[in-house]
Amino acid sequence: LELLGSLLWATNTRPDIQFYVSWLCQFMQKPRLEHYNGGLAILSYLNHTKHLGLRYSAHHGEDLEVYTDASWGRHPRDFCGHAILFGGAAISFASKRIRLVTQSSQEAEIYGYTYAAKDLRFIHQLLQFLGHAIQFPTRVCTDSSAAVPWIRNPGTTARTRHYDKFLMYGREQFLNNESVPTWIPSKDQCADIFTKCEDKSLFLKFRGKLLNCV
Repeated sequence: LELLGSLLWATNTRPDIQFYVSWLCQFMQKPRLEHYNGGLAILSYLNHTKHLGLRYSAHHGEDLEVYTDASWGRHPRDFCGHAILFGGAAISFASKRIRLVTQSSQEAEIYGYTYAAKDLRFIHQLLQFLGHAIQFPTRVCTDSSAAVPWIRNPGTTARTRHYDKFLMYGREQFLNNESVPTWIPSKDQCADIFTKCEDKSLFLKFRGKLLNCV
C-alpha cells in the first residue's frame, strides 16, 4: 500500500504512468505478489526516466489542446482518459474506470469526452482568472468517428435514447461554443496512453507529446 501511495504521488507530474498506477490501485484491497512486482517495475521505469517531467514554454503557443479516449471491451470495466496540453506539456490529465457498463464503443467514448469537457471548463475558468485570453472554441480531439456527429447534432435515436443527462454535458459545451469535437486518427491520439497498454513505439510517441526533458 505504501508503494502504491508513492506511485500515486508520482502521477502528479508523470502522466505516462497514470494508467498503470490506476490499474494496480484496483487490487489494493487484496494485493498479490504480481501486483507488488508491477509496482516495482514502474519504480524502475521512473528511475531510468528521471530526466522527464512537465516543462512549459511560451514557444509552443498559448492554445489549449485536448485529447480524449476510451477503451471498450478490453477490461471488465472500461477505462477512459484525457489530457489537456498547454505550453508544450500536459497541464491536466486523468485515467479512470467508467462507472457504468457501456453497451458500445460510442457510449464509452462519449463518457470519456464528458469527463474531458468537465475538466476543460475548469481550465477555461482558471486561465480566465489568471488573465489569459482564450481562443474559443477549444478543439477536443477524439478518434471515435461515431461520437463526433452525436455530440454535434441535437436529438436522440433508438440507440442513444438511454443516455443520461451526464452524457449531454459535452453537447451543451459544443452548443455554447466552448469546445468543438474533432476527429483524429488513432495514431495521433495521445490519450490512448491513459486507457490501454500501448506498444513501445506508440508509447514513446505519445509520451513525447505529454512530457519533455527538465
